[in-house]
Amino acid sequence: MSSTLEGKRTRTSASFRKKWDRVLPLDEMLLDRWLKAKQLGFGEGSSVYEHVLVYGKPKVGKNVWIGPFTLIDATGGLEIGDGCDISVGVKILTHSTHLRCVSERKQDTVRKAVKIGKFTFIGTNAVILPGVKVGDHCIIGAGAVVTKDVPPRSVATGVPAKIVGKVVLGKKISYK
Repeated sequence: MSSTLEGKRTRTSASFRKKWDRVLPLDEMLLDRWLKAKQLGFGEGSSVYEHVLVYGKPKVGKNVWIGPFTLIDATGGLEIGDGCDISVGVKILTHSTHLRCVSERKQDTVRKAVKIGKFTFIGTNAVILPGVKVGDHCIIGAGAVVTKDVPPRSVATGVPAKIVGKVVLGKKISYK
């Protein structure tokens, strides 16, 4: 069996390298990420890589791309608008056990909903903490830790994330 599986990997890897100039883990090359998104109830045209952890039942809009090695925690409520790109390694958290832990289990887990607006880009390894609302057409920088709401058309970067610019909508999108 292993020689058959190795043969499949060799053929599939060659095909992926030729067509998309990349090689992925075998399960990512064999399984359909659009079908996975559909099975999870995500909006039409959305895709979610096989190596994404999904907790709870997030409400995900149309044409959302969720990159590999991402954690989507919807146990406290999560809504992601249409057209968002959630980059590699992003963590969207809607619950925390910090108070339960330090209270010696006398307090409950904290759960707070997160809302990501439409057409928002969340950069690689960014973290969105419980209770945060990110507006439409935002850019969240790579590695940012978002602890507070981000208004529409904002660029937020850093730890903790701060507004550092605005997204200007027009024929050609830019940010300042």
